[in-house]
Amino acid sequence: MLCRPGLVRAEDYFDPAALELSSPQQKTADLHYFASAGGQQPGTYPVSIWVNGQQVSESNITFVEENDKLTPVLTAPQLAEYGVNVSAFSSFERLHEGETFTRIGEYIPDASSAFDFSTQRLNLSIPQAAMNVQSRGYVDPARWDEGIPAAFVDYTLSGSQTGQSTHDGRATFLSLRSGVNLGAWRLRNTSSMQYDTTRRWNSLSTWLQRDVTALKSQLRMGDTYTSGDVFDSVQFRGVQLMSNEEMLPDSQRGFAPVIRGVAHSNAKVTVSQHGYVIYETYVSPGAFAIKDLYPTAQSGDLEVKVKESDGSERTFTQPFSSVPFMLREGRVKYSLSAGRFHSGEDESRSPVFIQGTLFYGLPAAFTLYGGTQVADDYHALALGLGHGLGELGSLGADVTLAGTAAPSGRRYNGHSLRAQYQKSFAQAGTTFSLASYRYSSSGFYDFSEAMMLERRDGQIDNKRSREEIAISQTLGDVGNMSFSAWSQDYWHSQSSDKTLHAGFYSAWKGISWGLGYYYTRSSSHNNPDRSWSFNVNIPLGGALASSSVSYTTSSDNRGYTSHQMAMYGSVPKNPNLYYSVQQGYARQGQGSNSGASLDYHGGYGQAQLGYRRDRDSSQLTWGASGSIVAHPHGVTLGQNLGDSFAIVRAPGAANVAVQNGSNVHTDWRGYAVVPTLTAYHKNVITLDTESMTSDTDVDQFGATVIPGGGAVVEANYQTHIGHRVLFTLHDKQGPVPFGASAQLAGDNTAATGMVADGGTVYLSGIPDDGILEVNWDDDGVAHRCTLPFHIAGGQQDAVKRIYAACLSPGGN
Repeated sequence: MLCRPGLVRAEDYFDPAALELSSPQQKTADLHYFASAGGQQPGTYPVSIWVNGQQVSESNITFVEENDKLTPVLTAPQLAEYGVNVSAFSSFERLHEGETFTRIGEYIPDASSAFDFSTQRLNLSIPQAAMNVQSRGYVDPARWDEGIPAAFVDYTLSGSQTGQSTHDGRATFLSLRSGVNLGAWRLRNTSSMQYDTTRRWNSLSTWLQRDVTALKSQLRMGDTYTSGDVFDSVQFRGVQLMSNEEMLPDSQRGFAPVIRGVAHSNAKVTVSQHGYVIYETYVSPGAFAIKDLYPTAQSGDLEVKVKESDGSERTFTQPFSSVPFMLREGRVKYSLSAGRFHSGEDESRSPVFIQGTLFYGLPAAFTLYGGTQVADDYHALALGLGHGLGELGSLGADVTLAGTAAPSGRRYNGHSLRAQYQKSFAQAGTTFSLASYRYSSSGFYDFSEAMMLERRDGQIDNKRSREEIAISQTLGDVGNMSFSAWSQDYWHSQSSDKTLHAGFYSAWKGISWGLGYYYTRSSSHNNPDRSWSFNVNIPLGGALASSSVSYTTSSDNRGYTSHQMAMYGSVPKNPNLYYSVQQGYARQGQGSNSGASLDYHGGYGQAQLGYRRDRDSSQLTWGASGSIVAHPHGVTLGQNLGDSFAIVRAPGAANVAVQNGSNVHTDWRGYAVVPTLTAYHKNVITLDTESMTSDTDVDQFGATVIPGGGAVVEANYQTHIGHRVLFTLHDKQGPVPFGASAQLAGDNTAATGMVADGGTVYLSGIPDDGILEVNWDDDGVAHRCTLPFHIAGGQQDAVKRIYAACLSPGGN
């Protein structure tokens, strides 16, 4: 007779009693938690919370045992913080305030949780229909960290000692950005000091700001600038409330233009905006490109002055303005400014004014925008429309009407028409970063021009027309072409401002080269400058694998031609120290020139030292940059900061490398400054375990921080500083039971270890003297024993070993 086999179910099972077979004298503690794969004891653990594969938070979560696995204890507000739409489920309404639950599937159908103990990761699986609709990259504003109280100074210093045939000279430029953070408030100041024949100190701006999270906006009081998207940006002292798009997942970051030009000798390049010097550097003969500019306003043309070693100066204007911004349907972007106008220019008027701008996203990819400026003797009204053309880019056009009353009583009225276009043709590799045209009638004055009307030094040249375009074209493996041009002319002058750059850049097997053409003409100089340059860079190999050699030649329309050879790179076996040596020759009486420099990039900042020499002068240059940060735990030195930054706090973990940034490491106390974090976004700060000494351990190596605007956040690491010890413990019954827990007595922050076979337990962060406390359960009865210990100073092993008896209460 045949019998049909029944359905059976089997699973892996480990019998804890089997441990006693290998050591009959060693009992086993209650280990039923570990009987299934991944099992652990219930308790509270620091974990990272992931929802549908995306990390949403880090927190201490309590876990209880249910169905032989650890289950998290949760609340409805926690799920709401993780992005769950709890209001859509009536099941949550029966929970009282503060009441917890463990079985998430009973409240949200098909939801589940899983805890991965090895990675300390809690995975929540929530049906997408139960989640709030969020944009890609969204971070809940409730998680934005306002940061810790702090004060800082961010500094950049440059200087030179120049010897010339006629006279010697010294010049120093110091730029400071200082700040104080208290709660959500940020106090900031930017200042500069120039010293050559005289000392000039300028406080460029001082302001107080804070985020207004509910409005996705920023409130700013003090010295600031109006938004430059509708009207030209102006500096004023007052109050401003404006949308902050960096708070949005699809944030559009600000930009600064690349300044290109050609120097005929060892020259000083000075960049000014709104009458204030904001940047100064020294360049070698040939073409230069300034890419690390930090503008003080959202727009406002930059004046670039190139001072040659023979004392001659050339000035040209670099355009700097915003691109069209298209808003999604229903989106609003605004700015409100009120205060007293002021400028770096002498003798300008300083009236009180109000400015407001508004952008609104309409259906069919249209954006309506406009604004107004109102002062006692000036008013302007602007209205425009932008349209998204899909694959063809975006186009915006607007008209501005303005009326001005001059101090003499004469009135001026006019209009200004503007069109802007932006597009990136990804498949063709073409980018129009900005293309715009503007025409203004003779009676039109923008606000800055109107405030300088009828000055004693003559008529104001108000702008007549302005054209601007920038194009970049990728040619696959062949290279890249770029073209940018800008032109502006005036009503009361025959001269104009023009700049043009065209270049081709390519690379092959590590060898890069480029060819560029430059044209500049300034309204203050009648004769234009035309020049071209060629450069090639060849990397070296062998012992000089971190070095390269380069050749550069340039020529202009005045017959000036120069040739430069240079070798540069990092010093072998010291990747943070960079060197450069160069030799060149120029025609038109310039003769030979040479130079050498060292540049150190350290954890506490940068330092530069250089020497240059040509026919007209010899020049010693120096520089330094970095930051000083005071926080509740002391004072820490660091690199240049950026807007938001972090303080790494790993007490006692000295000289541990931080993988975020270049050459960032903790100081002798275990603190470090991690610069330039991305505000309103997740930033993971990771310690390099390979750089830790044998007496240093941390509970976790990565910390996630989400700074608010301008916040100084803290990345905390629980450190264990001390010996690494392998204890072998026994009591009168034999080895301490397998599975017992061991911890330093009286130290809740110390690491906890589980006793293994033979009564062994490994612990880190152990002091020279202390008491070890061991606990276990035996058939529901709690047991405890203690071990006073002393670690002799003579032990040099990385892991110390202690064999001793663990005494039960009463000395047994």
